[in-house]
Amino acid sequence: MRTINVLILTLILFIFTACEDKKTSNTGIPVENTTEFFGADNNKEQSNTRFKLHKKEQSHSTVTTDSLSLSDTFSLSDIKNTHYTVTVSNKKVTFKESTKAIILVTFFATWCTPCLSDIPYMNDLQKKYEKDILLAGILIQDTIPKAKFKSFLSRNDVKYFVSNSTYNNDFASLVAKTLHLPHNFSIPLTVMYVEGEYFTHYEGCVPVEMIEYDIQEALKTIK
Repeated sequence: MRTINVLILTLILFIFTACEDKKTSNTGIPVENTTEFFGADNNKEQSNTRFKLHKKEQSHSTVTTDSLSLSDTFSLSDIKNTHYTVTVSNKKVTFKESTKAIILVTFFATWCTPCLSDIPYMNDLQKKYEKDILLAGILIQDTIPKAKFKSFLSRNDVKYFVSNSTYNNDFASLVAKTLHLPHNFSIPLTVMYVEGEYFTHYEGCVPVEMIEYDIQEALKTIK
């Protein structure tokens, strides 16, 4: 009888020990996998944060929008002292000194590689639709000195109006606000206005054929 009791006790201890081992093994694997999983997520999150901060620093982080209403007037000028008084009223934008029916505003920076690739196409549009459109480049979030900016325009053979006014950032910020774009929106950003009214806009680089198609459609609407 004593032998049977010893055997039963031994069996119970064996089963209990096996369960403990199994429990330890089963809890150990998920914890390790979870640690690796969260580690990967954390790395990804840190990478995205760095990207966002980098983008924000190069974009429009210094432009304040909260203090601006949806209506304001800005004085824009280029290195040749060509001047435009630009009024923003909600989605309506007018260039007082221009008689062109279509205004094509493109926000860019000299450090923005995609923006540079757009310049030849913008030149072509300005030449082809010279009678109908005013193409206005707006330099934003760029501290390039005036002399170097002049060299930049010459080197890239820019043939349209480009404002380097101190009001550019505020103008860009307000336009973005009227379009419900984020504070640090992507550039190039190109916005088309027809007879002062918002028509369409393009975030980032888009095929020039798309812009030209919209110009032709806009011309059909002009009274």
